[in-house]
Amino acid sequence: MKQRSLAKEMCDRGLVAVDGRKAKAGKEIGVESSVRVDLPREYLEIEIVGLPNRNCKRKQGEIFYRIRKHEHKDPY
Repeated sequence: MKQRSLAKEMCDRGLVAVDGRKAKAGKEIGVESSVRVDLPREYLEIEIVGLPNRNCKRKQGEIFYRIRKHEHKDPY
């Protein structure tokens, strides 16, 4: 599955929030935005610390966010 399709599906299911509000696919985010992803087996909070001027490779993208919280949930 492509990344954008997966992100849209997650937003449509209410699993993603930006700055405390449920996110819609295509929502623009900026520096200092807080993004929360609440999946059945994992919880993730990240802070956007920069934005690229153009498309970049996945590995390069890691410099634009900071993980604040990453928890694995007990599936039982």
